[in-house]
Amino acid sequence: MMTSEQRYLFDMTGYLHLENVLNGEELHKAQEAADRYIHTPPDALPTGFAADQGNYTHGFAFDRALEVLTMHPRTWPIIKELTNDKPQLVGGSLRVNTHEQRRFFELHSRREEDSSLEWPRYFCQDGRIYCDDLVFFFYLTDVFPGDGGLVVVPGSHKSEFKRPEDFFVPDSEEVDPQPHPAVVNITPRAGDVVIITELLTHGVLIWKPEDRDRRFLILRYRPQHMLPLNTFSEDIKTRLSPETLELIETAPYYHVKEIVKEDHITT
Repeated sequence: MMTSEQRYLFDMTGYLHLENVLNGEELHKAQEAADRYIHTPPDALPTGFAADQGNYTHGFAFDRALEVLTMHPRTWPIIKELTNDKPQLVGGSLRVNTHEQRRFFELHSRREEDSSLEWPRYFCQDGRIYCDDLVFFFYLTDVFPGDGGLVVVPGSHKSEFKRPEDFFVPDSEEVDPQPHPAVVNITPRAGDVVIITELLTHGVLIWKPEDRDRRFLILRYRPQHMLPLNTFSEDIKTRLSPETLELIETAPYYHVKEIVKEDHITT
């Protein structure tokens, strides 16, 4: 279960910043695995993996040190509560931002992209939060104020109004917009985790440091009865533990996955 403080802050802002989620050994192993993926020549990557402009597909499946993060003891209770104990991992890529990319990723959210009355959903009931589109960012490198990176508009996940088209928009995608008091730049350290609902308006500032990059694993979750964003190939599935295989499965609403019965998953 989420703590009362986590529940309050997530409901109020639409995101959580959890510090020091990974211990020293977990972080080192994850960093080492990510580094191997990043520096493996494209033609030497295992089948099912690919790199494209800083996006490393299926990063969570590249190494067990990254796979275990899908059900980490610090985040697993949160995943279960927000999906009403019906979790499904629908994607998990490794991302790298460098100063060479020089691109501002404009503000966006699922709320703005989909006008369906059925999805996406966010509501509170019986002292719990339900959200059907979640993103967990596991940071493998430090982000400091002024570096760039993730920006959010706190509380926008509950907005009843459309975002003005000229709000926080730069003159070109090669420069950042002028700072705005309603837009917060989140600056996690290596080992931290940032959790957002995709209903939250968010974007990415240009990465400015020239001597280091921004590396993080993006894990996406939805309820098990929703169709996944992408289907995982058999080449990817054969690399996963039985527990992770159950996590990526689509299942009827009434089904209770065995992994949900555990507070700590050992893969």
